[in-house]
Amino acid sequence: MGNAIIGLEVHSQLNTESKLFCSCPTTASEPNTAVCPTCCGFPGAKPVLNKKDVDYAIMVALALNCKINNEFFFSRKTYFYPDLAKNFQITQYEIPVGQNGFVEIEGRQIRIRRVHLEEDPASLVHEGGMGASSYSLVDYNRSGVPLVEVVTEPDLESPQEARKFLDALLTTLNYIGVYSHGESVLKADCNISIKGGARVEVKNVTGFRAVEDALEAEFERQKKEVAGGSKMVQHTRGFDAETKSTYEMRTKESDDDYGYVSDTDLVKTHVDEAWLAGIMKRMPELADAKAKRFEKQYGVKGYDAKVLSSSKVLADIFEDCAKIDAVIAARLVSRELLGILNHNKLSLTETKINSGGISGLVSLVKNAKVSERNAKESLIRYALEGIAPKEFLEKNEMLIDVSLGELERAVKEAAAENKDAFSEFASGNTKSLNFLIGIVMRKMKGKADARQIQKILGEMK
Repeated sequence: MGNAIIGLEVHSQLNTESKLFCSCPTTASEPNTAVCPTCCGFPGAKPVLNKKDVDYAIMVALALNCKINNEFFFSRKTYFYPDLAKNFQITQYEIPVGQNGFVEIEGRQIRIRRVHLEEDPASLVHEGGMGASSYSLVDYNRSGVPLVEVVTEPDLESPQEARKFLDALLTTLNYIGVYSHGESVLKADCNISIKGGARVEVKNVTGFRAVEDALEAEFERQKKEVAGGSKMVQHTRGFDAETKSTYEMRTKESDDDYGYVSDTDLVKTHVDEAWLAGIMKRMPELADAKAKRFEKQYGVKGYDAKVLSSSKVLADIFEDCAKIDAVIAARLVSRELLGILNHNKLSLTETKINSGGISGLVSLVKNAKVSERNAKESLIRYALEGIAPKEFLEKNEMLIDVSLGELERAVKEAAAENKDAFSEFASGNTKSLNFLIGIVMRKMKGKADARQIQKILGEMK
């Protein structure tokens, strides 16, 4: 997509039990129950900064290669809307937690302008449709929930690259343990312009596919406007996921419109060397570093290493299984298991799969106790039904328990019954080899190892 200039402002809810400036819980089952005078903006209520949220924001900034500011403070971003009880949002403006970082996407660096903390506003629930009887309800449970905002420079060149950036960012957030799937929320404000034109912001887009669609739609809209002789004016738009189109919301505010002032209820935060060193010590090995180590330590090919390290849970499963056999573990996890999950549109977290179940299968495959077909069948059952592979194979009598002599007799029978195929195999025909292996496997009811069959056939040439 030529001439597109894209920058993202990504807001991610931090995985903490309490809110950013009070002790209210971040989750609640009923509206307006996880609230207090602070998050409801009552006069005289004073905010108190949650140290764990600062720790998490510093970890995010470090993971994104940012410079950590040793001193920062919070400001009030003033605007009037029902979701802000006190008519301002506590955020960071002048000095963020971290700045000037980068994320590498396929060999290209996407610069990170800043990483900062801010509170989430309340949520609005619109009832009654769009008619005269429509109305909105306000739920302050979300008010004060901690957010970390990651702001990129306008370095992204296409909606597809923006989605890849979000994938990389989410992987990083998961690795450092500050994001919780199913509970945390990740939204993006998408800034896009055509080279030489004014920037348009598409607000509050939720979901990676939606971000890509919103950017595609807005880019096409801007191209048509410019082709028709219109001049782009800076403004804010929304995105309709059903029609995959953007719509105008308001003229874009400038920073001056928000009237930023420092929040006098909150003191400056000083991050000394001991505090920073403690956080750096807790930083885990991240995806890129893990992929490189998998290549070096286990001999895993580059593509497979990246796939295995794309999820911390997946990487941990592989590494546990690699203690038994790294080659078999890489094949079963990165190809067979992920293929099954993708085919059934399942995520790993939606299953009961763990390293214990997979390592049991790796051991069986290594010791030639299960055929490849039955091993795959056991993985399918594991993903869909939660039955551990070894348990499934034993229960259904699918483990290899035939002697070498029995297998040799079956191979000789197959060769004698299919002389033409055996002759073609002896001449180097791969299809004939697969045909003969299939015949033997049927004779043995799947309870044989294809590699052993191939070896016996090879000795019979």
